[in-house]
Amino acid sequence: MNNKLLEPPKGLTKYFFKIPVYFARIGLFGWEKIFGLDWMLLITTGRKSGKKRYSMVDILLYERDTDTYYIEVGFGKKSDWYQNIQANSVFEAQVYRRKFTAIAEELSAEKAGDMLVNFVQKRPVYSKSVMKVVGITFNSESELRGMVSKMILLAIHPQK
Repeated sequence: MNNKLLEPPKGLTKYFFKIPVYFARIGLFGWEKIFGLDWMLLITTGRKSGKKRYSMVDILLYERDTDTYYIEVGFGKKSDWYQNIQANSVFEAQVYRRKFTAIAEELSAEKAGDMLVNFVQKRPVYSKSVMKVVGITFNSESELRGMVSKMILLAIHPQK
């Protein structure tokens, strides 16, 4: 098991991670569905600059009855967008063509463990490859549940 989160990308690698953001900003949103992916574009306010900042995150699960999206903070507390949300709790989000104002709620360890297990069961190849990108590998469900103490999972709630 490796559960040491990698550092957020820097330099040219950072631009690689921004490619989906650039596509979304020019109106090419939703193409990821072809690959079985669900992404959310986050538009936060920079905690230092006050400028709009754009980030793309994976949606682990969407609960239609509560209108709640669940996401993971890939690089933990070091993620700029997460720090921006901590400083400015109301932000903009977009899922496919749906744009909305949102707030985030951190999940309890139990709920986060359930969410990760559900994500891996529904999309095993994709979930394991995405987790490996941020430095997370595991061999069993119990190992996965044990890692939630080092991870941050959020429930994103559209504001009514």
